[in-house]
Amino acid sequence: MSMSMSMDERKIVACVDRSQYSLAVADCASWVSKQIKAPVEFLHVIDRHLEQGSGEDHSGAIGFDAQENLLNKLLSSESEKTKLAKTQGRLFLNGLRERALEDGVTQADSRIRHGTLVDCLLELQDDTRIAIIGRRGETSVASNRDIGRTFEAAVRALNKPVLGVHEQFKIPERFLFAFDGSAVSKRGVETVLQSRLFKGLKGTLLMCGEKRSSGIKLLEEAAQALSDSGIPTEFNHVQGDVVTQMVKGLEIHQADMLVMGAYTHSPLRKLFLGSKTEDMLRATKVPALLLR
Repeated sequence: MSMSMSMDERKIVACVDRSQYSLAVADCASWVSKQIKAPVEFLHVIDRHLEQGSGEDHSGAIGFDAQENLLNKLLSSESEKTKLAKTQGRLFLNGLRERALEDGVTQADSRIRHGTLVDCLLELQDDTRIAIIGRRGETSVASNRDIGRTFEAAVRALNKPVLGVHEQFKIPERFLFAFDGSAVSKRGVETVLQSRLFKGLKGTLLMCGEKRSSGIKLLEEAAQALSDSGIPTEFNHVQGDVVTQMVKGLEIHQADMLVMGAYTHSPLRKLFLGSKTEDMLRATKVPALLLR
């Protein structure tokens, strides 16, 4: 798992666009950076299709010379738009970088790429410890989607932890961990044990479903292991729908961060990558750490 105790140069990749979610992503990245002692890189991806919405009418019958002139004009226009987008992007990133440095981050860089966010994240994956992404972006805000398609696609594509943030970010004090006693859950607990991210936080392990003594024993052992490592953790078992109970659990245990694992063949996979993922994220506004 990428969030180990050891120091390395892999970065926290903070994905930002021009939506209001960017400040929350930036502030969350600052917190994570100070917790796990890792550099931050702000990633701003510019869509290739800048030609949309030019407003000019290029229709009509034209001759060869006119076509060539029009093509040159379009290319020139496209080049100008690209330059403008890059300049605006750099200014935007510089502001976020300065914000992070003022917040105490020791190393913050920025990167502008063209293409899609998911492709860029996959390209940077080997150098990434954790990706921080707003649950909505410019496109989803414009279309009134609760959860952005890009966020969902990134969670599905990346083999790294993804921390999804809402519109506003508050430094978490307590986390709720969805635990089902499976190998997936145990690996998730190991991740929490090994990561500096949870230093200073208190946790709750919540198990949903049929109550079995073997499961309760695993739940208790996991909570004890976390408490012994310096992360005070309680545990609870409830029956009922997983999403409903997890949302209730956040409120009951006053948790301000949700932690869930997403691995193949895990029952939690449906929670993360199925339709319930969206239900859960739509129902909560706390940061959600999705472990892969």
